[in-house]
Amino acid sequence: MDMGKLRDLLAKANTLAGQFYTPRETRAILLFIGLGLSVVLYRGGRRLYYEWFPKQRSAREITDQRRQDSLYFALSRAANERDSLFFSLPEDSLLPPAVRARLANHSKEADLRLGSISLNHSTRDDLMKLPGVGPATADLIIAYRAERGRFRTLEELRNIKGFGQKHFEKVQRFLTLD
Repeated sequence: MDMGKLRDLLAKANTLAGQFYTPRETRAILLFIGLGLSVVLYRGGRRLYYEWFPKQRSAREITDQRRQDSLYFALSRAANERDSLFFSLPEDSLLPPAVRARLANHSKEADLRLGSISLNHSTRDDLMKLPGVGPATADLIIAYRAERGRFRTLEELRNIKGFGQKHFEKVQRFLTLD
């Protein structure tokens, strides 16, 4: 474009702007447009400059960056595998190992309070709540109670087959006579 055409174009723009804005408003609008363009050009030019002329990095920096990236990708891969397994495994396998071990080795003792089972009045189901007492042992306790009457002491439980010293000590704290 030569200078004459440029002047004509500016004159037409000036007369068009003069129809809508005062000269002061026109200058303010041009100032804001110019500032906006300069910010866009600065940010875009800065990014373009750093793409064309990247900062020189030492070999050590490059190696450290690659090492960090490989660690990031390794951790990301492990997280992705863990997340994908999370939805495909049964719920109990997602529990922490300590919780899983506690549930696997769940003992009857965890559900009992001290002195919570009456030796003279409990039913078969109540007696089966004791650690190491199954249906057969519960039946033996009930048969002994039916044959001899009430238990007078807790130690009398040791007269029943299968109740040695260790087994008695294990259940003694959960028992009461009445």
